[in-house]
Amino acid sequence: MININYQLTKMFSTQEFIQQYQNLANADKTISHQANQYILKLQQSNEAFRIAKELLDQPNIQQEYQFIACQMIYRRLKEECNISIQPYLLELLARPLPSVALNQICSSLAVIIVGNRSLWGGILQELIQLMKAKMSIGVEILTQIAIQGKEWYKKSEQLRMQQEFITQENTLSEIFLNLLWVQDLSIFNQTVYCIECWVQFSFNIFKDLKLIQQILNLIHQTISTNATEYSDKLFALLNEGVIFSQYNRQQNVNQIDSEVLQNLNLILEFIIKIYSPQISKGYASFATKFICDFYAIVFNQKYEQAVFNLMSNIVSIPSRKIAFQTFEFWSQMREYNKLQGFGLNILQTMIDKCRMKTIKLTKEFLLGEPEEEDTDYNVKYYEGGQHFISTSDFREHSKDIFYSIYKSAEITMQQDQYFQIVLTNLVISSPDSQMQIIQSESALFSLCSIIDEADIQINNQLILQIIQFILSLPVHSNFDIIVKTSLQMFSEFTNQLQLNNEILLQITQYFFKYMLHPLLGPLAGVAFEQICNLSTLNNIQLISESVKFLELHFSEFINQSQISNYIEGIIKLCYRLYEQGSPDCLIQLFNFANHQFQQVKNAQISEKEFNYNNTLVITILQWMNLNAKQNDQIKQLLDLLSQSIFEPLIVVLQGQLNFTFYDEIFKLIRIILKVSNYQNQQQVIHLLQISYQIFYSDPIQKHNWLQLITQAIGRSTDHQFIAQWAKINDYQIHLFCIEQFNCWKDPDLMKVYVEYVKECIRCCQQVLFESPYLQKIIDIICDAFLTLNSYEMQREILHFFKTLFQCLDKNQEYFNPLVVKIIQTLFMSISDINPAIVFQIVQILMLILYKQVNPNELEELIYQTLQKSWGKDKPIQKVKLISQAIISYLLKSEQGEINRNLKLLLENLRPMSEEEINYMQLELVIKRK
Repeated sequence: MININYQLTKMFSTQEFIQQYQNLANADKTISHQANQYILKLQQSNEAFRIAKELLDQPNIQQEYQFIACQMIYRRLKEECNISIQPYLLELLARPLPSVALNQICSSLAVIIVGNRSLWGGILQELIQLMKAKMSIGVEILTQIAIQGKEWYKKSEQLRMQQEFITQENTLSEIFLNLLWVQDLSIFNQTVYCIECWVQFSFNIFKDLKLIQQILNLIHQTISTNATEYSDKLFALLNEGVIFSQYNRQQNVNQIDSEVLQNLNLILEFIIKIYSPQISKGYASFATKFICDFYAIVFNQKYEQAVFNLMSNIVSIPSRKIAFQTFEFWSQMREYNKLQGFGLNILQTMIDKCRMKTIKLTKEFLLGEPEEEDTDYNVKYYEGGQHFISTSDFREHSKDIFYSIYKSAEITMQQDQYFQIVLTNLVISSPDSQMQIIQSESALFSLCSIIDEADIQINNQLILQIIQFILSLPVHSNFDIIVKTSLQMFSEFTNQLQLNNEILLQITQYFFKYMLHPLLGPLAGVAFEQICNLSTLNNIQLISESVKFLELHFSEFINQSQISNYIEGIIKLCYRLYEQGSPDCLIQLFNFANHQFQQVKNAQISEKEFNYNNTLVITILQWMNLNAKQNDQIKQLLDLLSQSIFEPLIVVLQGQLNFTFYDEIFKLIRIILKVSNYQNQQQVIHLLQISYQIFYSDPIQKHNWLQLITQAIGRSTDHQFIAQWAKINDYQIHLFCIEQFNCWKDPDLMKVYVEYVKECIRCCQQVLFESPYLQKIIDIICDAFLTLNSYEMQREILHFFKTLFQCLDKNQEYFNPLVVKIIQTLFMSISDINPAIVFQIVQILMLILYKQVNPNELEELIYQTLQKSWGKDKPIQKVKLISQAIISYLLKSEQGEINRNLKLLLENLRPMSEEEINYMQLELVIKRK
């Protein structure tokens, strides 16, 4: 096996490079990794140019190596722009190299041009001459100049370059015009891409009348010959012009240059003029983007009606993906109150477009997943799958359009017209009328989309007719898609409308019809829970029947989520009666929950049965604890239920430590502790001990059980018995967590462990600071900071360090070693810390100084650490200067305030920000110390 460290210390060679390049494909990951490291090191070294030249100058070298050699030159130039290789690159252009290699050479030449200001002035004239001989290469270099300029890392130099080429826009325009006249599709595609790149960099296409006219002429020609592939490329080019225009979203027409305004009007008139029902997606996309971004010129009496007619025509085209392009327009027009009197014109069209393809109800449909379809809604208008939009995606985005239509109608007091159009679509002659069912469901979907925001009057007869249509449908599988949408609508509807009791009861009974349906049941559960929010729903018979339904059909419910929703609904109803002096239903519900949970002692209980019983109890405890715990009688009921279920819970936990339902039990134990407020000592100790055993059995998968212990530790100041338990078990927990993290490096485990240690500091410092493992604890947390290197982990650990230093006693033996370890950790990783949390490092350093740590010793420690990290490849003087400046800024900081300059300095200790460091300013800061 090749020793990579040895290889990198000797001279690179062409033969060795070829060997290592071949090793990249080796099945042995060690060999392929070593090969990758070798090539990376070569690309970063000054030898890269030499090896690349030797490869390219070899006779009969494979094309693959020609490409990789050209790529190596390009990548090296990106690191170090060396103009001396330019003559060699120009020589390569004359060789018969493959196009991919030539493209890399063009990119390399562009890097040299961008990186050398002296070349900017005459480069366009040189490229014009090159294009006469090698047009494709000349266009590629011109394209790459824009790309490399846009990517240039020196922003000040990039700005100078943009300004320089703005002065040469006439020359660029002439080049583009001449290229667009060339009768060669390959050059056409290259040219369009080239113009796009320049538009993205600095070229203001909308100032150029000749170029705009030429592009519009070409669009007209390509559309006339049905060459939509090429017209769409030109539309995409103009689209880039819109995106990068300084005038987009400009509200004041007077702020737009007159020549630009003239060209924009020309484009708008052209868009309107060329519309036909056979338009492409590219046309629709550009038309929408152009009109939305330059809406200032649209809101002109000359164009406004024509634009609305145009967009209405586009949305009416059968192809969904074309209609979809207009959605931004309708949403924006709502924001500007421009849809008044017009939105209703497209409502029927949108309802038609949202029709489902089948009446068959599937699980995927309920989840909103795309249907298994490979064509657009109307096969006749299918234009290929690349821009396909599924029915579910189209409907999801349509919700905002329906809302726009409704709000515009609301402004002009025409909302009843919206409801009337919906009602007109609700016609079903029989369960076999598939098209009518699909149409009715789509109409209800349009109502469901706006119901949450609609201001519906209580006595609106149209709404009542719609409700009666839904309630009158018999139970039939062909109506399931209508029921699905109706249940979703009722989930929102009932919060908007105070219905009379008769209709309210009818709707509630409608939910029960579908509560046990395998697909519709969960939706019925949600709708039932929502309708129970209505204070008018207080019919004793209905509530009693609801509890009875639960008792009779508990095991038949579809899933836990449905049970949770149903129970929440019933609790609201039962508690409402309880407050009115009728406690029977509530007591009946508590008794049922207790009876069900006693069954978990049965060793034969299934996972589904256990989860259902668990969910039943959790939902009751959670809702009551949140909404009614101040009531003494309710508190008694909660305590009785908690105590009663504790015995079967312990039986489960002690009897089956390999039990698989830990996630469900975790939720239950957490709510029991919350409800009991940690008052029951025996219960709490029992649960803490079991929590630790479960955590110990699998700390990676069951790390959340340590959170239960952490939460209990947080209550130790109020309950001495918890502090005593912590004192006995603390060392064992720390050692176990340290051992497990060393083994697995698991971030989730470390996150909960850091929280645990932080809570120990806050609530039982003595236990932690007297621990013989304190240094090990800090070491492992520092190790996590360095190795896991994630924003969330670093943020949590920095917060932990702040908590730690607020409590540390500087007179203790452990103080200095902890300071050294934490400072080394922070500055070893300083280049990888997210700037958003650097302020926490400043706070930590300030806390350390407040502990009267010697500033000179702290400076030396920072300096030594930076030499190994950020400053390992930098002059010693710079590293020393940074260290001194950090201490100087700290000493100048006002107590309790973060020094902004210090924060900025630490943020700049990253590769991408180093150039922002002003060393002269740092010297001045140090002198003023």
